Amino acid sequence: MRSRFQRKLVLLLFFDVLFAIPATAADLPSPVGSLTLREALAAALLGSPDLAVFSWELRAKEAQVLQAGLLPNPELSTQIEDFGGSGDRLAFEQTQITVSLAQLIELGGKRAKRLRLAALDRDLATWDYEVARLNVVAGVSKAFTATLAAQQRLQLFGELVGLARRSVAAVATQVKAGATSPVELMRAEAALGRTETQLRQAERDLANARTALAVTWGSATPGFTTAAGDLVAVVTPRSVGNLLDAVQSNPDVARWVTEIEQRTAALAVEKARGIPSLTVGVGGRQFTDNGDQALVAGFSLPLPLFDRNQGNILAADRRLAQAAAARDRATVAVQRALAAAHEDLRAAYAQVVTLRDEVLPKAEGAFAGARDAYQRGLLRFLDVLDAQRTLFETRDQYVQTLAAYHIAAADIERLSGIPLNGADLGEGK
Repeated sequence: MRSRFQRKLVLLLFFDVLFAIPATAADLPSPVGSLTLREALAAALLGSPDLAVFSWELRAKEAQVLQAGLLPNPELSTQIEDFGGSGDRLAFEQTQITVSLAQLIELGGKRAKRLRLAALDRDLATWDYEVARLNVVAGVSKAFTATLAAQQRLQLFGELVGLARRSVAAVATQVKAGATSPVELMRAEAALGRTETQLRQAERDLANARTALAVTWGSATPGFTTAAGDLVAVVTPRSVGNLLDAVQSNPDVARWVTEIEQRTAALAVEKARGIPSLTVGVGGRQFTDNGDQALVAGFSLPLPLFDRNQGNILAADRRLAQAAAARDRATVAVQRALAAAHEDLRAAYAQVVTLRDEVLPKAEGAFAGARDAYQRGLLRFLDVLDAQRTLFETRDQYVQTLAAYHIAAADIERLSGIPLNGADLGEGK
């Protein structure tokens, strides 16, 4: 069953497509309750202020395509001759009144070339929208990951504070019984104070992470209660070679095919502008002295003696040559970023596995052993605190490493377009 929030999103998306009106953040329902990554993505794709800007730009380009296909307007002109002179032509008795209609006829295929250029401009705006959409998806994934990690860290420090309070109570009991020194109680209380400070910082971190996630769909304050996802889901990274093969489909690179076509079309438009266009006209003339009437016709054609638009043609030709270099630069930049993100993913995965399979079990065992030995009087409380600190620092490092893994995975999906199967944040458990 869909939630009320999901049903509202579906309806808003339907009307956006039907009427071509982009939704604004004020129109959208704010996610409430337990929030999944899928719901966060849906809300951001509909309500992102960044996407709204590109959506309106795309519609503006559509309007420019319409304008580019229009014919030039005809020109209506009126002339009154032979009046206000001297003698018989002092007044209007012997004037000639001419009314004519002229039409510019564009030669050299100007209209068709202009229309193609406008269509390619629209296609480039579509690519820009796709780039922005993928940026929003990646940003939401990272913000959702940060929120999940902040929730787990808050839970972790909450457990640590509870454990520290129980330790203070246990040590206080032993001090009253004369079984341990009051110094041990001071150490336990100091440890409690430190963990309470860490808990307050974790609360602030979670509040900031929740706000950052809500901002992705244009909300000033988060309405959801918790982010529901599985942060521990990781898979072995695939080889970087397979990912680099997909770079050409990345919008940052793929758009340059259209960009080169657009600059080729711009060059064709400039060349067509160097071809003179013909203006033809026809009209009627009235002779007021005797009431006679006659037809008039004519045409005009600019002579391209000096300005053949050669400067603009040369500039368009050089911009076309520039596009090839820009495409290569974009490809290299994406490949470099993808290689760096893959290295981050590989390193984070290795660290996650090490912490999960080796370090955490040992830290948990050391803490359990130290606590048991202390209760039997074999260790000092300082040793228990040290084992406790090591365990919770390891758990905190594990959560942060998991977050780093999913952030690197989001970067890779953004750059390659290849989802890392099994490495998503799921729907929570």
